[in-house]
Amino acid sequence: MLRHEHVNEALRRLAAELTELGASRMPTERALAERLETSRTTVRKALALLESAGTIRRVRGRSGGAYLTEVPARDAAPQAARPFCSGRGVLRSLNTVKGIPEILHEQGFRDGTTVLRSGLVHAQPRVREALGLLDDELVVSLLRLRHADGETLSLEQMYLRPELAGVLDTEMKSIYRTLRSRFGVQICVADESIEMATVPQAEGSMLGLLADTPVLKLERIGYDQFGRAREYSVDLFRADRTRLHVRSQSTVSAQRMCAPTPAG
Repeated sequence: MLRHEHVNEALRRLAAELTELGASRMPTERALAERLETSRTTVRKALALLESAGTIRRVRGRSGGAYLTEVPARDAAPQAARPFCSGRGVLRSLNTVKGIPEILHEQGFRDGTTVLRSGLVHAQPRVREALGLLDDELVVSLLRLRHADGETLSLEQMYLRPELAGVLDTEMKSIYRTLRSRFGVQICVADESIEMATVPQAEGSMLGLLADTPVLKLERIGYDQFGRAREYSVDLFRADRTRLHVRSQSTVSAQRMCAPTPAG
């Protein structure tokens, strides 16, 4: 069978399988080309044939793609969404302030850390703002790759105030533990913002991901026991290996639950 015929047949089978599963769209051209070990031009021609046959409908633009046309109609059900994090993912609790090694140990994972870059650098404006630094002050910079059971989990860029430069003389694997034991600094409060982002090629290669793959982007400012900002970090977590958990509580309901019962 000729190469283009093989690709055509492979995409027809894939479209049929995805339709049966209730999926709404085909993978991207780039993903299909890598999966079939062929060029995007060949994939594009095969998709054109599927569109001519009425199997897919191609949409251009930022949110475009190849959408399947014969997906069985059903009532909307949010619980039918398939988790992006498959298998045994790492649970990242948003209720506590803990380092990644501690989180992994608690969940039975073998932790690993690769220090990619470390040193004192001139702080960028966002870092200066977060840590309350002057324009000419240096900042401790750590770029690390985290592993769970040997698999890449996250890429972390951490900045610390310059008076904590002594961490550069340590193994730099569990900074929170080092800050507690060697500097008497306890990161007690963390302000975190979380959003979905697409990973650039350089960072994606470190995480073992293709460019533009969705990741969880966490931006964090850590405060010590005296309320001073000591840490500013930007972390990229693999969305296929990370789950988030948060427990919320209404102040009103909590007060009612804790209120004493009137004597009868």
